[in-house]
Amino acid sequence: MNSKSQINVEFFILMGLVFLVALSFELASLDQLNDFRAQKESEAVKDIALKLQKELLIAAAVEDGYVRIFEMPNKLDSINYSLIMQNSTIAVQSKNGYYFVAIPQAIGNFTKGTNKINKTGGVIHIN
Repeated sequence: MNSKSQINVEFFILMGLVFLVALSFELASLDQLNDFRAQKESEAVKDIALKLQKELLIAAAVEDGYVRIFEMPNKLDSINYSLIMQNSTIAVQSKNGYYFVAIPQAIGNFTKGTNKINKTGGVIHIN
């Protein structure tokens, strides 16, 4: 009887250790997944900021009469974000990401959805 009890105790101890090892691997995987999501969100915010900067740099470089209409997504891969234009910078912000870039002087603001950039009299107008 003693050997059966010892085998049962050893089995449960082994199962407990296996469970703890599996749990630690799961926690490490979740941490890496959260880091990956935060990095992906940060890169998406940066991409939007650079896209808007490029649009304004093109408008600044061309002649008067330039008009361009383009769409800004409402969300970045299910990530909510906001656009803030102040002075000669534009900032794109989300829960885990923030990126700002220098832009040429422009009148107006970008919005989610349809945006229109035009250049008249040497001045860039947004929307």
